[in-house]
Amino acid sequence: MRQEAGTEPKNTEQHVFEQGLTRKQVEAIPHLVGARSFEEGCRKARIGKTTLYQWLKDDAFRSELERHREEVVKEALERLKTSVTRAVDGLIALSEDKEKGVRLRAIEKILDLFFKTREQEEIEGRLEKIERIILERRSYK
Repeated sequence: MRQEAGTEPKNTEQHVFEQGLTRKQVEAIPHLVGARSFEEGCRKARIGKTTLYQWLKDDAFRSELERHREEVVKEALERLKTSVTRAVDGLIALSEDKEKGVRLRAIEKILDLFFKTREQEEIEGRLEKIERIILERRSYK
């Protein structure tokens, strides 16, 4: 089955060039995102800081840079989520350690995390109720 012209999915490179970014900007973005500072990113991308600051005035470049940053953060969070179970298992194992001090610290950590999570869930529930009330009041006006 043939798709109509213009309906094919666009690859990332095609997307960024359609947004008006240059090849040099596209190539610099991963260096800027992966660097600890803009200075380091500029060195790795082989661009001057002045060039970067000019690029940052461009909405399309800033938007694409932010999109890449968000992808990196999203990927890191996914990796953390997969490690949580192992971390909890490790804490539980430590809570059964032969050494009393290790057990005590693990148990304290488990309880601390439990109560922080419970408190956060309670706050989220309260916020949801407040948001619902606000929305209801807006709809009555």
